Amino acid sequence: MSTVAKPTKPVRLGFIGLSTTGWAAMALAPPLFKAPLSSEFSLVAVSTTNTDSAQATAQKYSELVSSQADGGPKVTIKPYHGSAEHIAADRGIDMLVVSVRATHHKEVALKVIEGGKDLFIEWPIGRNLAETREIYEAALKKGIKTVVGLQTRFTGYASKVKSIVDSGEIGKTIASSFIVSMGPFASYGPTTTQKYKYIFDSSNGVTLVDVIGGHLFDLLTYILGPIASLSAILENQIPLITIIDDHGKPTDEVIPFDGPHQICVSGVLVSGAVFNVHVQTGAKETDFNWVIHGEKGTLRIRDDDRTPGRFGFVDATPKVYLNGNKIEVENVDTTTTGLAWKAFADGKAGTYATLEQGLKVKEIVFAIKKSSDGGERVYL
Repeated sequence: MSTVAKPTKPVRLGFIGLSTTGWAAMALAPPLFKAPLSSEFSLVAVSTTNTDSAQATAQKYSELVSSQADGGPKVTIKPYHGSAEHIAADRGIDMLVVSVRATHHKEVALKVIEGGKDLFIEWPIGRNLAETREIYEAALKKGIKTVVGLQTRFTGYASKVKSIVDSGEIGKTIASSFIVSMGPFASYGPTTTQKYKYIFDSSNGVTLVDVIGGHLFDLLTYILGPIASLSAILENQIPLITIIDDHGKPTDEVIPFDGPHQICVSGVLVSGAVFNVHVQTGAKETDFNWVIHGEKGTLRIRDDDRTPGRFGFVDATPKVYLNGNKIEVENVDTTTTGLAWKAFADGKAGTYATLEQGLKVKEIVFAIKKSSDGGERVYL
């Protein structure tokens, strides 16, 4: 693990895409309002698509932060709306969080970078490899700090498995097999609403291999090291998607979908270990089973919870077994996003994902698509 200079405290944050509901409101922002992060970061501004939503969001979080001020002065969070250049020009902001649809990542991120602000951007960092690389190169040229929302590496099981692998307890890794089956909630069909219609346009870069594939391969390479080469098969099993209304009833609209429902990838790591990954979606039962074989021992990371309605990957809570013996996984009183924020605040580069790591993961996703399209082995 390397370190970088710790940010000046508290880091003055602005959010682009934070509303009163949604992913940012549910997962990204809440850890910032609890100790110890509440003393490390300070929310000072928000930016949304229009005046009404910006004012509503600013009011909500102004009231929240003020209520936690223990009798201190009332906090007023500034509302911005429309183009990201407005909030990016605010000299009272140190870092901006980009949590908008991937179709707008490039446009918004480049405005943030142009404004000289440090950047937190959600995965998948744009629609494709070219956009990710453009964002990375702009940030590198500007010299800003970056964080990417690849938080699975902060799960308790990931931290435990990495510590065991790094300790040499199982010896040199010789093979890894990772199988994930995801439930109907993540099925990418056969139905969807107008709100999520955009994810079925593969050019928008939010298919199963783009999103879940990215998170999984970040996890795998974070623990076992980089990939040398791979071969892949992507298969679509539901080519037509029916649009349903807000009551769940089918409409007359049917759209095509060419994204994958099955991802099969095999290859070799730079270390010489071989690996295989199989991810499927729309399964009747979820599954999470990762086996890592070393020269001295074996790790099994397995989630046997088959509760209906589970996502099957991002909500996995697997148990860890070393040579057949269950290993206790530390329970931490914060979310994976909270741990990522804390790692950034502490300057622990190498533990949280930056745009540099994000670009490497995007290159893996691109290689998977290239291999499947061309029926070839791809070298990274």
